Amino acid sequence: MTAKKNDTTNWITRAKQVMHDRGVTQQDLAPVMGKTTRGAISHYFTGRSNPTLDQFESLATFLGISLTWLLTGAEESGQAKEVDDQLLEQCLTIVEEVLAENGNTLTSKQSAKMVAYLYSLAQDGERIDNNKVRGLIRLFA
Repeated sequence: MTAKKNDTTNWITRAKQVMHDRGVTQQDLAPVMGKTTRGAISHYFTGRSNPTLDQFESLATFLGISLTWLLTGAEESGQAKEVDDQLLEQCLTIVEEVLAENGNTLTSKQSAKMVAYLYSLAQDGERIDNNKVRGLIRLFA
């Protein structure tokens, strides 16, 4: 499944802006995101690797922003971004299919986080496929 690249900024841009506004460095984020070096964090901010859902949560908490805003750019004022129901359904379906084919289970919270994360990636134009979902599921195993 692929999504059309939308014109909203991605999580990296949003995080960098908040970091700049608050004087936070990538080095400051290393322990927050469970890493020991700034270099590991740099990989996230250059797109070489993706943080886990738990790392996204930790980042949002540390920066004092909502996880939803970090991942989707939805306004915190209550004006939610319009949801692409078809894309959201595709993300949910692919997670359910991969879980069923491998006999894996996730808690409702884990499943919801995974779908939200995949939806955000897809909105930012990233290709979502079974292999990506399998990799995410392994993070929870």
